[in-house]
Amino acid sequence: MYKKSLLSGVLLAGALFTSGAVLACESMGPSTHMGQLMSVDATKHTFTIRDAESRSPITFAATQEIITGLKGFAGSLMVNYEENDNGSLNAVGVTF
Repeated sequence: MYKKSLLSGVLLAGALFTSGAVLACESMGPSTHMGQLMSVDATKHTFTIRDAESRSPITFAATQEIITGLKGFAGSLMVNYEENDNGSLNAVGVTF
């Protein structure tokens, strides 16, 4: 019985955490994404996150300053961006 209660508690906590993450991008406003940092390509000046809302990877172009700040970082971050005419995304700010 204890194992069932424990499992139910873990599942409930996971559901609450997931639902909060799903609402995160919508509630932050326009031109903002939140997600888990997946990779940084210093050569191309890009980085990729797994978006908290869509669970899809999103790649952003970034300045050398942003790329340098992301080196060695692992975790969630919020990205403010501008969209170019060709649909590519330029990160204009990153919050840890």
